[in-house]
Amino acid sequence: MREPFAWGLRKDCTVACVAFARLHGVDSLATASHTYKTALGAARILNRFGGYAGWCDATFDLPRTDSPGPGDLALIESADAFGAALGLCIQPGEFAIKTESGMTIAPATILKGWTCPSSLR
Repeated sequence: MREPFAWGLRKDCTVACVAFARLHGVDSLATASHTYKTALGAARILNRFGGYAGWCDATFDLPRTDSPGPGDLALIESADAFGAALGLCIQPGEFAIKTESGMTIAPATILKGWTCPSSLR
């Protein structure tokens, strides 16, 4: 997550999914085949799914959680044009988030959360 931000699957805020895969061995983006290189391209894809939450629901084949814990994925509120971002839970209420220059850890309100399947823990 420390690399600079770049638009594109596994390079932007979806890099939290890459970190999740490294922690758990589960690729939450396995079914994602969309390509984009701009914010507009990402917005068009999210719009097809009814928004960021809809895209996550259609893409992630992971158990949902209302209380993400360390290592879990979360769609969190953000102040950008998308209104949400994917983060990796560090501890309840605190998330590692992709930024323009790399990564930051910040408190956030979750919109949705996903955890590793219990069969793989």
